Amino acid sequence: MEALLQTALSLMLLGLVVTVTLFATARLLRLNPSWLPGWMRFAWLSDWVLSRDSRQKALGRRFLVAVANCLAGVLALNVGAAHGVIDLEASRWFTGAALLVTLGFYLVMRSGLNRRFADPTLLEPQTWAGIGFLAWGYLIGGPGRPVALLLLVAILAFSMGSTPLRQLVRACLLSGLLFGAAMWQVARSEGVTSAEVTLQVVYFCVLQLVLVTLCLLVGQMNRLQQEAHSHQAELSEALHRIRELATHDDLTGLINRRHMLERLNNEKHRSIRTGRRFCLAMVDIDHFKRVNDQFGHGTGDQVLAQVAGTIAAGLRETDVVARWGGEEFLVMFTDTDQDTATRVLSRIQQALSRTTVADSAPQLRVTFSAGVTSYVPDEMLTRTIDRADRALYAAKASGRNRVVCEPAGSGTQAQAA
Repeated sequence: MEALLQTALSLMLLGLVVTVTLFATARLLRLNPSWLPGWMRFAWLSDWVLSRDSRQKALGRRFLVAVANCLAGVLALNVGAAHGVIDLEASRWFTGAALLVTLGFYLVMRSGLNRRFADPTLLEPQTWAGIGFLAWGYLIGGPGRPVALLLLVAILAFSMGSTPLRQLVRACLLSGLLFGAAMWQVARSEGVTSAEVTLQVVYFCVLQLVLVTLCLLVGQMNRLQQEAHSHQAELSEALHRIRELATHDDLTGLINRRHMLERLNNEKHRSIRTGRRFCLAMVDIDHFKRVNDQFGHGTGDQVLAQVAGTIAAGLRETDVVARWGGEEFLVMFTDTDQDTATRVLSRIQQALSRTTVADSAPQLRVTFSAGVTSYVPDEMLTRTIDRADRALYAAKASGRNRVVCEPAGSGTQAQAA
């Protein structure tokens, strides 16, 4: 009977090791064959044992890894007890307490009560409980005491990636305290030789070195992580700046010609899909060359930026204005007819007439001419833009500082500003 018990415990320990190894290998290699029936992938078992909630299931998987290490220690202790090298009564008390605490943690995780805690992973209390049981196992483990040290390092290493440095330091201090007490008690036991006392001192010194090394390693990992986050933030900022430069005009802050063509193409497809019309207006600053010649290009840049801001301020949020080239701007009025677009541009002209467009030349006032047209379903955008351009030239030819409409298929209609 005793031999059968020893064999059964050894097989249970071997089975646990094989199961955890196969599970870990499948997870690392992401083995999930699509040809297997759903019931053979044991998703139903995972839902039943852990939870249907994905977050809880992820926490449950981490907990099961810790449980596997705990069971390995319990089985190893019972194997030693079955072979008579570990006190049987102490092993039974240890086994009962370990299984009871493990069951308690499992019920808290499975019921969802862990969500009420600040840290729903319950990683620190689990770690502390594991350290306490390992120190207890070391105390009663006899020749199997090194197993407790190995499992301690495994538990601390497993929590390194998700444990803040302060928590790990607390866990290492607790480990040093409890294992130090256990080693002291072992060294004071009856019948212990001087060599075994020396061995306990060596174990304690090596353990402290390992614990300090783990803390230093996690501290270094945290610093590297902070540097990585900092570099990532800088990279994100640089990418944002590159996108801005690729899609916006640096002087006026408006979107550029290339990005405007993308917006126009999207609006075209929306118009075809919904049947809603939109208008385009080509805007050009009147006599801009004179501004550059008389006041300089610096003042000209101020004029461009101020005119762009005045136009943008007079539009709705759904309307879009882009710097088309030089002193030309292209405005897209969404869900708008030509009459409404013309009235909006006229109001902007009036606002511009009251605006100081350059600090270096407070007396300078500028005007703009504009050509407006509507998009015709199924026509190419280049035709719509050309029609707005022709209306702009008609506005300039008729005296400037005015808005001219050119409906599709008809002649131009001028409106003075």
